[in-house]
Amino acid sequence: MKKYNFSPGPAVIPSSVLREASEALIDFNGMGLSIAEISHRAPQFIDVIEEATSLVKELYQLSDDFEVIWTDGGASTQLALAPMNLVNSGESIAIADTGYWAIKAINAASPFCNVHVLATSNDTNYDRIPKDWELPKDTQYLHVVSNETIDGTQYHDYPTVPVPIVADMTSDFLTRPLPLHKFSLIFASAQKNFGLAGTTCLIIRKDILNKKLNHIVPTIFDYKTMIEQKSLYHTIPTFPVYVAMLTLRWTKAQGGVTEMHRRNKEKSTLLYNEIDKNPYFSGSVVAEDRSMMNVCFRANNQQIENSFLDFAEKNGIVGIKGFPTVGGFRASIYNAMPLESVQFLVDVMQKFNP
Repeated sequence: MKKYNFSPGPAVIPSSVLREASEALIDFNGMGLSIAEISHRAPQFIDVIEEATSLVKELYQLSDDFEVIWTDGGASTQLALAPMNLVNSGESIAIADTGYWAIKAINAASPFCNVHVLATSNDTNYDRIPKDWELPKDTQYLHVVSNETIDGTQYHDYPTVPVPIVADMTSDFLTRPLPLHKFSLIFASAQKNFGLAGTTCLIIRKDILNKKLNHIVPTIFDYKTMIEQKSLYHTIPTFPVYVAMLTLRWTKAQGGVTEMHRRNKEKSTLLYNEIDKNPYFSGSVVAEDRSMMNVCFRANNQQIENSFLDFAEKNGIVGIKGFPTVGGFRASIYNAMPLESVQFLVDVMQKFNP
């Protein structure tokens, strides 16, 4: 039976990328060596990481004001490294509490600086992005979670503020064009829209690193080091970076971020329309803040929820169960998810009769 993978991450990868990556894992470019066996400083791998960097710059049309770097680990690491690199002890950053990943960001930054929690949607179960807030004057930067993977909300318009914006875009990186003038740091781990778990891509506006800090940033965690060493200060995960490069090639060939946005809008509209008219389900998020990446919805009662999970599994649908603390369902429809798979899920929902 064919499987339809709606997992939130690690998530679906284009089949052409998986085929090429599997070949390179055995023999990379006829070298007689696996891509996983060659040095991260070998000319062949330097070509890979330079192409990956160039593709990110091309897809987002980055000016020379920005640098692109690659690190190991996940985006969670950047929740601590961003304040460590960008603010002094005793200074303040701000964040609106939009859910699970916003809370993680607040907790990670708190040991390094003060954190202004601007507003929260906790009282409505994180069914919306709070927008009624004022930015304190002492704020050094605003942290935003572009897309809350667990709660299913997404910024469709980013705030206009007089300070830099630092954005966790792990689950909607490369999914749409961006107003880049608003951002000073964007980071995203690869396992949603551009590859395998294990590597994270950062876009940094260089001028944000001009600040003199009152503390020492360990060399290995210093963004300046990462830029100066072109992401090769230490051994980075070579195979995940290679798969990221292949996925970036695929994204470009498909039409880039503008085409990804069109497709993602089409897929999410199709699924939300079914949720809104199906008598057994209802959406978890107010319409204006619904995520195009992680479609969260609920059944009318627990019995229906259990029945639909069983029915979906029997039809080859996997990864649709909601996060344990949230419940319900979550269909993750990242860039590599084809429209046909979303249509199949809609068809299964229409056939479902508890």
